[in-house]
Formats: sequence, C-alpha cells, structure tokens
Amino acid sequence: MRLFCDSRFATGESLAGPSHIAKNIPNQDSFLFVRKRKYTLLVVSDGLGSKPHSHIGSAAACIAVKEELARFVKQRNQTLSIPALLKNIVTRWEAVIQPHSPKDCSATCLFLFTTRRKILVARLGDGMVCLLGKNPKNDIFLGDSKDGTFSNATFSLSDTHSTAEFNVNLFDRFDFCGAVLTTDGISADMENGKELLFAKDVFSELDRMKFWKRRAFLRNMMENWPVPHHTDDKTIIVAGL
Repeated sequence: MRLFCDSRFATGESLAGPSHIAKNIPNQDSFLFVRKRKYTLLVVSDGLGSKPHSHIGSAAACIAVKEELARFVKQRNQTLSIPALLKNIVTRWEAVIQPHSPKDCSATCLFLFTTRRKILVARLGDGMVCLLGKNPKNDIFLGDSKDGTFSNATFSLSDTHSTAEFNVNLFDRFDFCGAVLTTDGISADMENGKELLFAKDVFSELDRMKFWKRRAFLRNMMENWPVPHHTDDKTIIVAGL
C-alpha cells in the first residue's frame, strides 16, 4: 500500500479495557503528542496492572519525556548523548511521581521524537512503534515478537536502572511519512506480521478524514475491537511526519 505523504496531522485516543471498566479501575494507559516548529513528539505509556499507582506512573512518563525533550531542544548549543537524555527522563519521572514509590508506579515508555533530519525512537517495555515509509520497502515495525511463549515480566520505568533497558533506534526522517504508536492492549492482539498492515490501514483512513472526525474514529475502532475476550486498556497515536 502506497500512502499519501503530504499530511502532518496527529491524533490519539485511549480507552479503558473491559476488565477495568467492570471493576471500576481507572485506565492505566496514557498518551501525549506535541507539535512544534522544530520537532514532533509522540508518547504512549502503559501502567503495569499489578501496581497500585500505575496510572500515575504512565501519566508521569508522558510528562517526563515532554519536559526533558523540551529542555533538550532549548539547549541549542549543547550536545547531549542519548543515554544521558534517557537518564534525565527516568530521573524526571521519579520526581513527577512523588510522593509515590517508583515500584508502585511502574509503567512502560515508548516515544518517537523527530527533528528536521532525524527520528529517535525509544522503547521501554511492550507496545509497538510502526514507521511508515514514503516507499513501502522502508516500512519499519518495532515491537516484541510473538513467539508463542508466555511471560508476565516486562521492562518498565521503576527505578534508576531503567535507563539501560531502553531499546533505541535512530532513522533519517526523510524516508518516512507517518508513524503509529500503541500500547500492548492493541499490539498484543495483532497477528504476527500484520502490525504494519494494521498501522497503514489506520493511517490511510485518518489521513483522508476531516480532523474533527479522527479521534472519534479511533474510539469507535477500540470500542468495537474485533478480538474476542480482549480485556486490556488500549491506546494509539497516529501521526503524519
């Protein structure tokens, strides 16, 4: 599928899972997107369901990434390594969640940061990032493979050691026209190898839609999710680059 690449929209939506609605538990996912003249930032975070304040942790993840990248952009004449940036984000997250314990606020953190030339993708924990190429051969899926095994452990923001657990990729912005980020409430339901097809279908639908209809489209998609017996919270951001 070849995509139109002249749009720079951004939209997102988050919906509590059926099990959380039934138990009156708050949505533990959070998301955020920022459009500036010099950069674009997309963030999704999934609070770990076993933690009592994971919804606070996921919201704090979005705030920490936003604040640290805004601070980085303002320091125009200074260089900052990616490990140092990630360390700053983790430190900021620990400050934002206060007075709660990091272990009680554990949350994943996936973000995409674009400048005029580069795209930085950082992933801590599950969920997926799909980069949609101007040429389909450049499409990229970043996420955990579904190999048929089961594990209830995932990397997350939980302490200062989280910095070393980020998975980081750097790309040339020119090669891409869109991006889709989701928490694992969506990505885990994807058939292995179908993630990019899903991302391109959703992007294509939104790209030709009036801006005021886009968020409602995403909400309707998640409210009518076709996977039987799904339970998890669902969050998605779709953006033109």
